[in-house]
Amino acid sequence: MKLLILCLLIVSSHTFLFPGPVVKLRSVHAFDRRAAIPPSLRRHTPSLNALQSSPSNNDDETISHRTPAHLKILNDLTTLFPFFVLSSAILGLLRPSTLTWFSKSSSTITASLATIMIGMGMTLSADDFLEVLKKPKVVGFGVACQFICMPLAALASSRIFKLPPALALGLILVGTCPGGTASNLVTLLSNASVPLSVLMTSTSTILATILTPTLTKLLTTSSINVDGFQLFKSTASVVLLPITLGMVLNKYLPRLSKTISSYTPFTSVILVSLICGSVVASNSSILLTSGLPVILSVLTLHSLGFFLGYFFPSLQGYSKKTCRTISIETGMQNSALAVVLAGSLGVEGAMVPGAVSATVHSCIGSALGGIWRWRDQRKKE
Repeated sequence: MKLLILCLLIVSSHTFLFPGPVVKLRSVHAFDRRAAIPPSLRRHTPSLNALQSSPSNNDDETISHRTPAHLKILNDLTTLFPFFVLSSAILGLLRPSTLTWFSKSSSTITASLATIMIGMGMTLSADDFLEVLKKPKVVGFGVACQFICMPLAALASSRIFKLPPALALGLILVGTCPGGTASNLVTLLSNASVPLSVLMTSTSTILATILTPTLTKLLTTSSINVDGFQLFKSTASVVLLPITLGMVLNKYLPRLSKTISSYTPFTSVILVSLICGSVVASNSSILLTSGLPVILSVLTLHSLGFFLGYFFPSLQGYSKKTCRTISIETGMQNSALAVVLAGSLGVEGAMVPGAVSATVHSCIGSALGGIWRWRDQRKKE
């Protein structure tokens, strides 16, 4: 069974972790300059600025001039997000004792996610949310896809694969969570709209304070008592408060925030990897007995998210860039938040789908990013 689950995890990532066209991030001529990050967002996204195209004919020289060598290395390592998460999950499954230390105390995982959210908050300001008012229709449509398609897909997947109540709860939590911060990076790699991605991620994250506990309560089976107020408190404490703190730091200590923000993307990669690996390690026995349906249900959930997130915007006549962005934002969830919220409910096994989800959605997103970028490059040749 271990071998079967291991093979499925690897196959879900396949060789698409980062295909050739994606690895060569320094050759970013394919990135549309018209979709460049606007001034209100540009100053808050140092990790993405380093990867943006410029008018220079030599992108390598331009990036080297703008970005210190050690930050350039961290940016490159950040793009290996799926590799880190997958490796951590495999290590947790095969050698649980190497990672169980991280999840011995639930406060460790909670503090890690709060740290990630503070980092996200330090890249935001009130001006960023005013940007939503300038394009409410597309942002609203994207967020609606997020909170309608994914929860329903999670419910359908849990029933198709007949997951036990605890695992079904965990899958529904994944479906009702907001977009993950890694989606912004995958959006960049996909030649999609980074500004729209940032706006959708921040908007869905704030709305999740209310929508995640409400939708989870509505969709879960009556055999498990879901404390909606406990979910609300947990979501507020690990999302709303940390993001607010980060925004306050950004406003009153902008230089410090800018410096710290240069390191937060890679720090987030490490923390998410540790969270997922430790949850897999702590629940390895559950994965060994119910691993196949869990992996298949998570794979189905995210596949539906990416597909529907592209299909519905295309029906409305949105541009290819916008369709790609909404697809990525819909398909990639904040799985670490799902893990923390599942832990706050104290339901054994409910954290497992979130840990598997982080591996699956990052690999699918990377695969799509590679395919889309490859297609764009072929059209330009």
